[in-house]
Amino acid sequence: MARTSIARRFRTPQLAALLLLLAFAVQAVYLASRTPLSERELQFISAQERGFSASLGAETGDHPFVPLSSPLTSLAARSLVAIGARAWTVRAPFVIFGLLLGACVWYIASRLYGAAGGYVALTLFAFSPTMITYAARVAPEIVAAWGVFGCIFTGIAVAHTLYAPREVVLWNWRRILLLGLAIAIATGAEFTAVLTVVIVLALMLYLVPERRSAAVVIMAAACVVGLVILAAVYRFRFADLFAAASALSGWTGSVLASPAIWLMVGRFLLNNGPGFILLLAVSLVSYFLWRRTRFFGNSAPLIVAVALVAAGLGLPHSAGFSFLVLALPFLFVFVAGVTADLLQSSQQVLVQGALIAILLAHAYFSMAGLARLS
Repeated sequence: MARTSIARRFRTPQLAALLLLLAFAVQAVYLASRTPLSERELQFISAQERGFSASLGAETGDHPFVPLSSPLTSLAARSLVAIGARAWTVRAPFVIFGLLLGACVWYIASRLYGAAGGYVALTLFAFSPTMITYAARVAPEIVAAWGVFGCIFTGIAVAHTLYAPREVVLWNWRRILLLGLAIAIATGAEFTAVLTVVIVLALMLYLVPERRSAAVVIMAAACVVGLVILAAVYRFRFADLFAAASALSGWTGSVLASPAIWLMVGRFLLNNGPGFILLLAVSLVSYFLWRRTRFFGNSAPLIVAVALVAAGLGLPHSAGFSFLVLALPFLFVFVAGVTADLLQSSQQVLVQGALIAILLAHAYFSMAGLARLS
């Protein structure tokens, strides 16, 4: 009897997560099948077919839609286009990357905040018009978002092991390889995502003030692993790799002072629906007014999201608004963390009812938008 009860508790959250991921996949495939390949997507594929030198022509204006392309995001697309596949099959690999990102959002949120937090984060993700759109598009952002998300939380996980009474650098070799792979995936899709390394290192140094040297060594080792993988992705054409790195030289902090830029950021967030905006606003107010919510598990995703937005806006010609896509999953996790705290407050029943209503409205907003494509 006890064994059956344990099995039931184990299976129910995972089954709910699978259903939400299925809903995401259905929406993404529906969108991919209902819209023809755009000129931007065709140019992206064409640039990949001609190789990296052509794709790097984005710097001169030949392909302004993508600051840097990678075979990690287009290998499947190129092969499918070569055999004359339909639009939705060309986009299918990116739907898979979207599902992988959604699975990671569920895993992290449920580990940090319990099943309730996992449900909130994954529902926001599964019915996010932005996530659905980018998963149903031949473009590097969804792959970069997966790599960045994995890089941040792998780095945090590594930091939490550094107080173990053993040789932590050698003991963490699996996590070092995983962190290096995440860096390579993120950077291979969007080279400017290499800035994530700085964010991860800052978080690690904060978490382990007494083992900072070990954190630096681990990050350096992961960067070496990532560099080797990235060099292989570039077919060891280091001239192209160095040319890609030049995208980081265009930083301009003055853009961050422009009200027009932040208005565009607001519009980007609004595109994810009024339900998400309402939950984000409530979460931010609760975070700043209620001390209980201000712990590292809630603060980290918010800090990362803000840092990514600032980094992207500061590189308008090579990163720009693609970094908003990278930041969005972290906002889902942040909202999940704060709402999980609110669910444990004295107003639990009220919060639960309001949360269910808002999430249902969020799902309706997404599906209604897709229905208008019919």
